[in-house]
Amino acid sequence: MPRKSIRKPARPNDSIRDRRRRELIEATITVIARHGYAGTTVARVAKEARLSVGLMNFHFKSKDILFDETFRFISTEYDGVWREATAKVKGAPPAVRLKSMIEAYFDPRIFTHRKLAVWFAFWSDANLRDRYRALVLRVERRYSRELERTLRELAKGHDIAVAGAAVMGTSLTAAIDGLWLQFMLDPKSANRQRAVKTCLGLLEQWFPRSVPA
Repeated sequence: MPRKSIRKPARPNDSIRDRRRRELIEATITVIARHGYAGTTVARVAKEARLSVGLMNFHFKSKDILFDETFRFISTEYDGVWREATAKVKGAPPAVRLKSMIEAYFDPRIFTHRKLAVWFAFWSDANLRDRYRALVLRVERRYSRELERTLRELAKGHDIAVAGAAVMGTSLTAAIDGLWLQFMLDPKSANRQRAVKTCLGLLEQWFPRSVPA
């Protein structure tokens, strides 16, 4: 008789461990937003998570490992939001796809003061830039290339040269980064709908009556 496969029961500790690690990562994001990278200490993260330093060290052996996991978490979340947005409009006209991409940049899951504070902390600290440069560039290049490629598709239908589409891509990316920075510096100014509308306004100037409202 064929041997039946035996499924191993889920270990309760696994879900508890995952939850604790997620709590510590979320606490790290909050502490970075409040105190910056230099002011983020193991003690502050543990206090924010309402866990002991000993328990924190059990899950993350060092601050560097905790930062690695925190950066990986927000990068994965960012990537997931982007993939979700592009999957919804796969095969749609380029103007529709561009709108979905822009909305992804300001998705409420990532367009928060806490999350943006972490991104800017990684970008602004020289040591962190060196550690995460390759990952950041890989993520950003993938999105900027997709944005520019879709702009080229739309520009082709308006008899706009490839070089012009490249400039548009740079301009749109700069506008998005500027809106992120504005929100980071002044959280009260944040308005997701207005940010999306601002970027769509650029597209409307370049491609009149082509971008869906």
